[in-house]
Amino acid sequence: MKYLKKYWPLIILTFGAIPAGLPLLLPGFYEPHDLHHLADIYEMYRAFFAGQLPPRLGPDFTWGLGYPLFHFYYVFPFYLGALYYSLLGSLTLAFKLVFLTSIFVSLYSMYGFLRLYMDKIASLAGALLYLYTPYRAVQLYVRGAMGEVLIIAILPLVAWGLVRLIRKTNIKNFSIFSLVLSIYLLSHNYLWVLTIPFLGILAIFEIYKQKDRLKILGKLILSAFSSALITIYWWLPALMDQGLVADKTPFLLVDHFPFIKQLLLPSWGYGSSVWGPGDEISFQLGIVNMAAVLSLGILIFLKRKKTKQLTLALLTIFGFAISVLFMNIRTYPIWRVIPFYGFIQFPWRLLFLTGFFSAISLAIFLDNTKNEKIFALIFITFSLILTFNYFRPAEVVYKSDAYYLERFFNDPNYSEDYLLLPKWADKRPERPFESKAEITNGQIFETKKISDIHYEFEVLAEKDSTFTFWAYYFPGWVTKVDGTEVKTTPGEPYGQITFFLSPGKHKVYVKWKETRSRALVDIISLVSLIAVFGLLVGANYSKSHRAIRK
Repeated sequence: MKYLKKYWPLIILTFGAIPAGLPLLLPGFYEPHDLHHLADIYEMYRAFFAGQLPPRLGPDFTWGLGYPLFHFYYVFPFYLGALYYSLLGSLTLAFKLVFLTSIFVSLYSMYGFLRLYMDKIASLAGALLYLYTPYRAVQLYVRGAMGEVLIIAILPLVAWGLVRLIRKTNIKNFSIFSLVLSIYLLSHNYLWVLTIPFLGILAIFEIYKQKDRLKILGKLILSAFSSALITIYWWLPALMDQGLVADKTPFLLVDHFPFIKQLLLPSWGYGSSVWGPGDEISFQLGIVNMAAVLSLGILIFLKRKKTKQLTLALLTIFGFAISVLFMNIRTYPIWRVIPFYGFIQFPWRLLFLTGFFSAISLAIFLDNTKNEKIFALIFITFSLILTFNYFRPAEVVYKSDAYYLERFFNDPNYSEDYLLLPKWADKRPERPFESKAEITNGQIFETKKISDIHYEFEVLAEKDSTFTFWAYYFPGWVTKVDGTEVKTTPGEPYGQITFFLSPGKHKVYVKWKETRSRALVDIISLVSLIAVFGLLVGANYSKSHRAIRK
């Protein structure tokens, strides 16, 4: 009874997640837009077990040419998916568990963040609204975008860690914020950037309330710097090598601004985002979400300075309004000022922020009302009723992992357009290659596959020859002939690895490994991670030791 009285909000949140996550627990599978994440999980798993630390190259992409997807693409969702896959042996189950994890993390993290400002009832209602928002159902059961669902889930956790560190700048809070922020950065390439204005203003708001502001600011900057060092193995090589791949994405941002009526009117569909008003996917803000923001606005107008958490309330309404504004095509000229605006692809992605701000709005509104429980019940009941039917897939299918692996890696009709071609590749191959390597004017006597990223060949070149290894030419591949490293060049038309062989018998060695610069940042990341984790363990040990002595 003691624990029930203390943890009843968390129990309600756990049971509250069931309607949204139940389809992920039932037998069968579903096929959202980003179904290719199944292949990404599998390739992350394959990369780990091929000995890549950290994984960068997916060895089976593009008919076995391989692709350095994890060198450029966000990685944490696939770390998590690969872990589930290695433990459970089911690719589709691992896929669903990543999304199920996001549901629970978002509920608990939003509740924890709101509890820093509000009471339990208000925080509970805000956390539930954060989940039961139309766009969350779109992400889970229509789009299936792993990086985005984890950004949504972790954003409140980042805000929670930020506020805790500012209010109490001890080693434990420093370490927790560094680790949470690191996971956040690894969860998506750029969506986290769109949250910096809110997090920055929130930090200024919290620091202003403290006495030792410069010390707190210094600790905050140091924690952010620690996160940058922990994740440097990923972001710095990606920035350095971004010019090695095409810079054009298949979706133009200007084609995907939602119309105002699409934001305001309830709608649902499992289709795609297209140019014009004929989209078959929902962009609605959510009736309850809009009502929460409107209610808070009316409350502030009526109570004015008597509103509790007034600064946070104004920041929240402003954030909601700006997010809606930037989903309007009239802001396109401003979008173009952002250096990477083309990679955002869909302005309606800002719906993840409107859901965040509307949940905070509801919590603040409830925390300022006398009939808090009644209003909380009304809002949550309506949010469940109005979104319940959204939290389900269009169709449940019963297909094996083998079916999807065959589809992704052996079906000529499957498209990998989301993989940006290396700049020296003219086109993608249309069929698998008969062998892993070829030689002109000679023979390959023996092919020895050490791993998916390590091959050895015994060859005979009858005269000057060209050796072709069917993998994308890319920094990281090392080729040796008779023990001596040789220079390679990209061949036509696929940008495959080619190099010269003189007449005679040769032993050829081809292996993917970390370049010197990547190995250096790998070491920096590992040392930084160990240091921050060590600080956290040490802080917890000291606290436990003091408790025992008392």
